[in-house]
Amino acid sequence: MPDVTSDNFLSAVSFVNERAGTDLHIPDSTKLDLYALFKQATAGDCLENDKPNIFGGVVKRAKWDAWYSHKGMPRNAAKEEYVSLVCNFNAGFEPAGRVLRRRRSSVSMSSDSLRNIRSVGSLNNLSSASTSKPQQQDHQVTDYSTFDKSALIKEVELLQSEITKLSVFRVYKEGKLSRCRETMTGEDWAVRYFEIKPGFLRCYKSYEERILRLEVPLHSGTTCCVSPNYAGTATGAGRYKHFIVLTLPSTESKRSSLTKLKLGSDSVDDANEWAEAILLAAEDGGEPPKQKKEEKGKRKFDPSLRDFHKKHQASYLSSDQTDRQSYRGFANLILVVAVVGCVRNIVDNVSKYGNFLTQALEFSLTLEANDYIIVAATALLPFFIVSTLLIEKAGTTTWCSTSATKLLQSVNVSASLLLPCYLSHSTQANPAVCGPLIFLSTVMFLKLVSYAHTNAVLRERWLTMPPREGPPIPTSYPNNISFYDIVRFMAFPTLCYQTSYPRTPFVRKKWLAKRVVELLITLFIQVVVFQQFMMPVLLQSAQAKNSDDPMTITKYTLTLAVPSLACWLCMFYALFHLWLNILAELTCFGDRQFYKAWWNATKLDVYWRDWNIPVHAWLVRHTFMPCMKAGYGKGVSMFIVFFISAVFHELLVSVPCHTSNWYAFAGMMGQIPLIALTNVIEKRFKESQVGNFIFWLSFCIVGQPLCILLYFIEVAGKNSEKF
Repeated sequence: MPDVTSDNFLSAVSFVNERAGTDLHIPDSTKLDLYALFKQATAGDCLENDKPNIFGGVVKRAKWDAWYSHKGMPRNAAKEEYVSLVCNFNAGFEPAGRVLRRRRSSVSMSSDSLRNIRSVGSLNNLSSASTSKPQQQDHQVTDYSTFDKSALIKEVELLQSEITKLSVFRVYKEGKLSRCRETMTGEDWAVRYFEIKPGFLRCYKSYEERILRLEVPLHSGTTCCVSPNYAGTATGAGRYKHFIVLTLPSTESKRSSLTKLKLGSDSVDDANEWAEAILLAAEDGGEPPKQKKEEKGKRKFDPSLRDFHKKHQASYLSSDQTDRQSYRGFANLILVVAVVGCVRNIVDNVSKYGNFLTQALEFSLTLEANDYIIVAATALLPFFIVSTLLIEKAGTTTWCSTSATKLLQSVNVSASLLLPCYLSHSTQANPAVCGPLIFLSTVMFLKLVSYAHTNAVLRERWLTMPPREGPPIPTSYPNNISFYDIVRFMAFPTLCYQTSYPRTPFVRKKWLAKRVVELLITLFIQVVVFQQFMMPVLLQSAQAKNSDDPMTITKYTLTLAVPSLACWLCMFYALFHLWLNILAELTCFGDRQFYKAWWNATKLDVYWRDWNIPVHAWLVRHTFMPCMKAGYGKGVSMFIVFFISAVFHELLVSVPCHTSNWYAFAGMMGQIPLIALTNVIEKRFKESQVGNFIFWLSFCIVGQPLCILLYFIEVAGKNSEKF
């Protein structure tokens, strides 16, 4: 069937463009709707990122709002509404579909009459058909003798020509193929969207962007064959198992520079289907048009006189450009400039201060007697996991009461965190050795709290509910208390215990190998950024005579802002995206939403909810909800959550560094007034980005560099012989 909607829409657009500013009888209030419908029909839904800001002008904002009001409307519906709007205000415009219906109704003739005429034979035998016995229809008998013969013949010829035109819109096959183009260096392959119609093979940029890239006429004499790709390792074409080779007849090759077209397909069945569709379309395309003989004295066309300016087009970077543009080249340029600048800075630092990587390895790997105590304590952490399991097993028996189980679990879980902290403080071991111990013990502490708390609730329900009949359920209490269950929970990338989790069916080994390589590369980049861009600044700040001066601290804080932000982003990507996904893949853990789009947060409370979902889920489940259940208000419960979070932030930094200045704690508690400020801004200025600027400035540009600087000055003062 023909795409009448698109034809009518193009006619309406051409009608509006020809009469714009002259006799276009459309009110100004309706022109905005006309623009919005045109954008919706051609470009689809508008993007939030394209929304004009307050400096973009009132007109652009009004156009965007009108376009946004039609979000979600299908393109064909927008085209129909556009055509209807033009028809309502301009009597001189009439779509092609209406003319066709009026022309078909000019002669009253039923479809059964046409079938009788075709069954009789040629149009010249209408006289004999008119004298034949009329056929009985549902409500009336058609008498062909009453028809005007000449008018009937004319109408039938007209309908036959329209049927021929409509056959052009038949699509034999459509889909994605890879097109081969010969270049100076070899073959260039690109995935394109192809469509086969009677007499034509059309190539578009993509299914979404119907930009015609190539149109190949198909006529009798066109050959098409499928050949396997024997050179499977060929550059560009190695991933395609079969080629579809299309050869045009000699008459077409004279009229066009394209004589052969090679396409790539993944399967032989798909390639054969495309080849059959091409040959069928070529058969329906008929004989190729004959070339006209050149008239004597007529000048030949000179390619140098070819017209290149044929239509209205906007500049590529203009706001009038309707197509979505890609600026990947600029992003690559920024990346190249950043890499060159980083390499230059690394060379300068190595020439001034020496190789920081070697110094860092010597500082981290030089273990003393106290450091070996920390290493042994790290190896003994699984003891607390086994103790938690044994205590929980005892809680399912009659000789250990519920209160005794809770008391034993509290002592065991608290010891799993307090004992490593005591060893780190008493031994004053290397911070590079104490850091992993405190981090692992904190994670284990959070997991054991969730395990003990969840099973305590399940135990209370189990004791109050009547015994269940039937076979035992493995995931129900107390059947879940097993060594396999607790070890599996400790390996899962989550802090919240459940008796069952969503699981994936298998491990993707290639995907896993890629993530491991990405993790190693990201960790290497993080180490280089810290050692080559942050360490020189930190050493200068520690060796400065007036290191306590506010101006000096401000200077070094601003110097550390960009490298510390890059280091923190590498930490986030390595930990929350790569490492947690690697654990999830190894353990077939299904729920892998470890973070959300925190970088777009316009309120600080949204950031704290989105950037670390495992910790946020633990705080909500084991801190916020129990406080609400105990009768505390929402504000008090949120304050308790932030207080506990601040204590853990300070613990993870102060204990390995052997300090007690509480900078991290103060920074976390300082987030509460900033949360209130961003909430007020969001309420008064909706969809404003001021809150996002406050987040980046307070947390990543000022907060983190300042904390790193203050803690390093403290550590360097205690270990002056090493620095």
